[in-house]
Amino acid sequence: MDISIRRAVPEDAEGITRAHIQSWRSSYRELLPREALEALDFEERLSGWRQGLAQPGAAVFVAVEPDTRRIVGLCAVGHNRAVPESLPDYRGELYALYLVDEVKRRGVGRALFQRGAAWLRENGLVPFVLWVLKDNAPARGFYERLGGSLVGEQPLELSGRSFPEVAYAWTE
Repeated sequence: MDISIRRAVPEDAEGITRAHIQSWRSSYRELLPREALEALDFEERLSGWRQGLAQPGAAVFVAVEPDTRRIVGLCAVGHNRAVPESLPDYRGELYALYLVDEVKRRGVGRALFQRGAAWLRENGLVPFVLWVLKDNAPARGFYERLGGSLVGEQPLELSGRSFPEVAYAWTE
């Protein structure tokens, strides 16, 4: 793998935002309404990532091409955001794992996942959980190959519609 993985810094917010939007638009084009993907606003997402990078108790890791320094993937982790009655036994959460298309199936996602999971373990946030669209078969297969166990389901409200999400968990 010719991609480096490192902890994100505030100056990475624009690159993270670009990778995030690009990943959503390609990965979810068959799963989510076109208008929702087209409506992804760079400035709004940028503001969210700037806030996320400054959030205590969480971490963002990025995959960076060495030659161009372009961010091609990201993994965000922290405390479980679920309400107490929804999967309360999980201390940590992998909030996001996104890759641009050209680095998929090259070990980048696995490397980002492993770095995020290590951070959760180092910070006592295990067991941990992540949520993925139920119809996202490639992502679900990826998480199952990484040892995730299916532990829950909930609706995701987006653009006035409901899409089922499922939770995968790791206990160690």
